[in-house]
Amino acid sequence: MARSNTYTIQWRIAYFFIFVIIAATLYMVFKGAVNYNRIAVCRGVAENEFCGIREIKLQLPDVLKRKIFEEVDKGSGKRVVIPGWKAGRTISTGQVQKDIPELFDWYKSLEGKIGSEIGESVFVTENALPTTCAILVYEEDGDFINWHYDVNYFNGRFFTLLIPCTFDDDICTEYTYYDKDGTLQGIKTKPEMSILFEGDKVFHMATKFCKKAEKKRVVVSVQFSTDPTISWYNRAIMRVKDTAYIGY
Repeated sequence: MARSNTYTIQWRIAYFFIFVIIAATLYMVFKGAVNYNRIAVCRGVAENEFCGIREIKLQLPDVLKRKIFEEVDKGSGKRVVIPGWKAGRTISTGQVQKDIPELFDWYKSLEGKIGSEIGESVFVTENALPTTCAILVYEEDGDFINWHYDVNYFNGRFFTLLIPCTFDDDICTEYTYYDKDGTLQGIKTKPEMSILFEGDKVFHMATKFCKKAEKKRVVVSVQFSTDPTISWYNRAIMRVKDTAYIGY
């Protein structure tokens, strides 16, 4: 009898985890984590209005770049490899706050600029989220992020700003996306320019890194939302995602 009860408990636990995985998958699918052209809604929007994605004139101060490279060279952060999906190292928000607090303060000062770019007030996201203010490092052959939409867990619209720290064509990697007409586009990193995009509208990826000598691709990724509050169930799903993607 005791053995039968043990099997029953084990099956119930297995069914519970299967249910959670299916529910989370369906939720992310309905939130946009599938391959279809959501940015097509921008076809009727004037070119001078923000819709989906835009390159903006913004660069990191040199003093912050130096601190970022020091942190990268120390080996900070965690490397996560999910075969066929992503590979790379991430220095999370907590590490940034601890070791480069000036970068976090600079990020918080950008609310007004980003709001003016999209035509709506935005706010920084929570300090406790590992992706709020992170540093992405591509450093080994084949490091990349596969095609995806960013699932929006916030109660408002959600934006990501990618601020490049390195500008070198030899590393043969770039931000790639499908535009409102369904045409494949690639953006090479350029001094003084950053990429602002609404990830649940833009189907995008980072193409594979080609290691040359000791070169790396280093990008600061920061988040904004028109309403950065999060429901309890979105927070739970976000936690699972962060553990899988970033290792936190």
